[in-house]
Amino acid sequence: MRRALLAAACALAASGAGAVERLGVMAVADAPAGPDAELTELAHQLRAACRDRVGGVEEVATMRRRLLGQGSDATLSELDRAYGGALAVYQNGEFDSSVRTLRAIVDDLEAVPEGEEAFFQWKRAMLRLAHASLSLGQEREMERAFLALARTDPALQPDPDQYSPGFRRRFEEVKARVRALPRRRLHVASEGRSGTVYVNGRAMGTTPLTLTLPAGSYRVGGGAGALRVPSFTVDLESEDRSVVLDFALAEALRVNAGPGLALAPEARGYGIVRAGAWLGVDRLLTVSRAQEGQAQFLVGSIFDVRRGALLREGSVRLVAGGLPSVQVGALASFLLTGQSSRDVQNLTQQGPREIRPPLPPVAELRPVPAASPPAVVAALASAPTPAVATGAAAPASAATLPAVRPPAARATGAAPAPISPAVLPPTAAAAATAATAHASATPAPTSAPPVAQTPAPTSAPPVAQTPAPTQMLAAANAPAPVRSILAPAPRAALPALDPAGRALGAGSRPGVAPRWMRPAAIGSGALALGLAAVAVQQGLAASGRYADARDMLGADGQLLPGSDPGRYRDLRSGGDSARRNAFVSAGVAAAFAATAGVLGWLSWDGDGDRDRHADASGGLSVRF
Repeated sequence: MRRALLAAACALAASGAGAVERLGVMAVADAPAGPDAELTELAHQLRAACRDRVGGVEEVATMRRRLLGQGSDATLSELDRAYGGALAVYQNGEFDSSVRTLRAIVDDLEAVPEGEEAFFQWKRAMLRLAHASLSLGQEREMERAFLALARTDPALQPDPDQYSPGFRRRFEEVKARVRALPRRRLHVASEGRSGTVYVNGRAMGTTPLTLTLPAGSYRVGGGAGALRVPSFTVDLESEDRSVVLDFALAEALRVNAGPGLALAPEARGYGIVRAGAWLGVDRLLTVSRAQEGQAQFLVGSIFDVRRGALLREGSVRLVAGGLPSVQVGALASFLLTGQSSRDVQNLTQQGPREIRPPLPPVAELRPVPAASPPAVVAALASAPTPAVATGAAAPASAATLPAVRPPAARATGAAPAPISPAVLPPTAAAAATAATAHASATPAPTSAPPVAQTPAPTSAPPVAQTPAPTQMLAAANAPAPVRSILAPAPRAALPALDPAGRALGAGSRPGVAPRWMRPAAIGSGALALGLAAVAVQQGLAASGRYADARDMLGADGQLLPGSDPGRYRDLRSGGDSARRNAFVSAGVAAAFAATAGVLGWLSWDGDGDRDRHADASGGLSVRF
């Protein structure tokens, strides 16, 4: 018995280890245009290179269906004909075949985009499935169908011409039980625009919407014209919930471009992770284009969707808008395995970067002419003008895209106001110095007065806040590296962060839990698995002893002639002891499993931000 349990445990471990992660490949470009034909073709080439190296790469057609909320290839007309066939089979008395067909029809109806016709067919199929299950004696299947119908449409009445009075009475009993359940509140908001909220396929209203529903699990989706938010399951069994339908992401989808996304730089990380969740993939690989002077680069990034983190990022230089197959393969190998190549520039920062929701908009600052000493102005006037803004003195996460200018500068064409290094963290002071130097070195537009005519300030600025001319020239002439896909747009009112983690202890990174949590979680899980196997073995032993003891009894419950009473008592006592041991082992295994779950959760989300979507009313807020 122990060998069999050990073999079963090894088989489970091998199946878990052999599971193939699902990988999606998408093209990403600036809004509103999104990826062009050239970038789309590069995404297809990189997808083919990834498919040659690993399994589980999602096909383009599958990704498009999921992004559009079409989890099934079937159409409503096809499902209607399939229901007619299932009904004919049912009327012929072939209940098993009809139940299998009806289950498949219900699954497809829950996967197609919601609408009035889809909801009508779903109710019809669920009622027929419940009736067929009752005919086969499958009470649990019938109960499940009745509960879903009663929670979704309490006023539903089965047709008396098609269903018997006994069946309708059973349905009324289930509806009475559902009415007695505690009520939960579901608040549904939306991003981007308002849309229709669907609960179990039924249109319930327009966002923002608050519903009071019986406790249970519900399938929630959204639609706004041609835009669809794929449906997801919301558990209202124990508490109220708040969810957000992300129509902004639906509007950013370009399903015929790769598929691709049209996202602003400051919203790319969060939008990419959300798109990966919509696709149901484990990892999402994105490709985008970066311009550095006269050179173009293809930037590839791979994200862990479940953790919400950027794992690796690299770039290769484009030649005449394309890439040789060797460089495509090198970029794919680097992103998938981390294998270095001389053709790939590694843009990955210190460890995986956690993706967080975009910050709220910041009020724009009015441009103020930079005040510089006369000597600095003269030195800058004779310096060559760099082609792009530089950020060599700043950490990589604080660098910005070269083609992006601050909001105020885009509106007026003037240089942004200088930022005082005295009010920034140490890691941001050098970045502010370089930005000020470049703003002063760039010639002003024709509508603005020349820099040489700028009046000198009445009082000189503090010496501590004015960098030396040589330092400003060195920062202005430093070469600009290829920017990350997550490089944010400049924000004048936000201080730079500390991506290198200088304020943390040695061996730590921002957003990472203590190192002991993950090994402890793995150890607790292994102990839980072992104790569960022991509990199963003890339960089987108890069952065997009880069975042997029952074999010694006759139909009247007395010992059979010739049976040994002492052996009967020993078998009963041994069965009781094995059962107690099984309960103890199962309880300890459950405790270790819970410990492993808690430690595993904390090891992935150790920065304490997992409650950042908590609803003010105490319910959980989730984005979809």
